Amino acid sequence: MALSSCMKSSSDNTPIAVPSGNFSGQFRVVHRNPTTGKLDTTKKSNLVLTISTATGYKITGDTVLYHAGSYGDFSMNSAYIQFIDKTIPANATGILPKIHLSGTYQYAYDGTNFQIQAANDTLAYQYVLKKTN
Repeated sequence: MALSSCMKSSSDNTPIAVPSGNFSGQFRVVHRNPTTGKLDTTKKSNLVLTISTATGYKITGDTVLYHAGSYGDFSMNSAYIQFIDKTIPANATGILPKIHLSGTYQYAYDGTNFQIQAANDTLAYQYVLKKTN
């Protein structure tokens, strides 16, 4: 026997503000020491993110040490943005030599400031960007 019910849903039809254009700012790797709880910003790079629904995204800027220059496609909803990096080799396994903007991140965008973050218990990748055009 199957039971079902009908519930009214109040879907939010508010359009999502999709970031478009050039954004520059800082990429940071923040590490939390599991013993002391202290935060340490271990790696920083100044990056430029160029993004549009028509062409996808591209990372340029200071890509010498920590963050890879890359490009690809993205999709988003009201809470998360997913980046699909086309520069990661299909046969790549393990840890890549540099960090790529790839995977699912939480984000906040107000039309000017674009903040992207992925985190686990002890490590966070943060992009703190501002629209430049």
